[in-house]
Amino acid sequence: MLSIIVHAQSLRWLFPAAAMLSAAPIHITAWAAARFLTLPLPRRVYRAVDDALYSTYQRYVLFFMHCYTGAQIYTYDDAEESQDSKENAVFICNHQSTMDWVVANIVALQHQNLGHVRYVIKDGLKYFPLYGFYFKQHDCIFVRRGQFSKTSMEKQVKRMAERNEPVWMVIFPEGTRFNPSNPQMIQRSRMLAEKKGVSPTEHVLPPKLGALQVCLEHMRDHVTVIYDVTIAFSDTVNDSGVRLEAPGMPEFLMQSSPEIHLNIEKINIAEVPVDGEKMQNWLDQQFRKKDRLLSHFYSTDKDKAGRFPGERSRLPITLSQTLPAALFYNGFLVLMMTTPATRSLYWKISLFGTVLGCVWMSFRSQA
Repeated sequence: MLSIIVHAQSLRWLFPAAAMLSAAPIHITAWAAARFLTLPLPRRVYRAVDDALYSTYQRYVLFFMHCYTGAQIYTYDDAEESQDSKENAVFICNHQSTMDWVVANIVALQHQNLGHVRYVIKDGLKYFPLYGFYFKQHDCIFVRRGQFSKTSMEKQVKRMAERNEPVWMVIFPEGTRFNPSNPQMIQRSRMLAEKKGVSPTEHVLPPKLGALQVCLEHMRDHVTVIYDVTIAFSDTVNDSGVRLEAPGMPEFLMQSSPEIHLNIEKINIAEVPVDGEKMQNWLDQQFRKKDRLLSHFYSTDKDKAGRFPGERSRLPITLSQTLPAALFYNGFLVLMMTTPATRSLYWKISLFGTVLGCVWMSFRSQA
């Protein structure tokens, strides 16, 4: 009996994962209808509708990530004073797992900017069924790891600025996830620090300037602030003080009342250097600050462990913010499953949408 309970607990992530993936054909159908109906209208109308659709789907994701798990979210420092402000922003954070995407959405939701989120994401995700195609339509920017094309990204960023569209650009400057269980990654980080003549960091990787520099070069008059967020998860250090790998989305969904700790620093864009070398130095210092914060969080000192310095406050996500989205997608899914004709349509959208989306994406340029 105990083994059955343990096995059932390990599969706790399957239901929400299936529900979120099952909503993709419904979302892509709603997007296609919106795109078609807004063709004769000014682009800003389409963009507003698409942003609303994106916000609705991400609220559905947050319904599971917050309400289903009973997650507790704690913020520190600038969080209180910066909530509910609708400015255009760049969001940067330390990168540990797929949960970092969720965190970006959580912070954007509190600033009423969830629909305006745009990600700079790795090129391989462009072939993710339905999602890859949609992310491109939502003006997310795909980049090839190790083959960053500044020219390609500049075109996309300039276009957003010229259209004066609201934006929350999410960038992971480390370029890859920090995994404490990957000794090769840690060693490369240390070697790079030694090459620069600086002390190595323990909890973050050396940040790369590329995507952030392009955004700030071409959106400095469009973006007003940078939100620099340091993320830490509960239960990611053992009794000996050794850091463990951060949970991905499946692992997070299996937990009961997990905690997410966010140190949020709001930085006026005017405070960020314009010169490339100075900007890199500024970014390096920001990540060294993150390293110190994470060293505090993962300390063996009981007065420090499991929290960042300073006063913390609980960040609320209410059912009124997420339940309507869950009812919308689940309601349409039930309707699609009611008759043989609608079931057939659903599976055709899933299959042909995936194939056509991948073919279309294969001909698109990447940053």
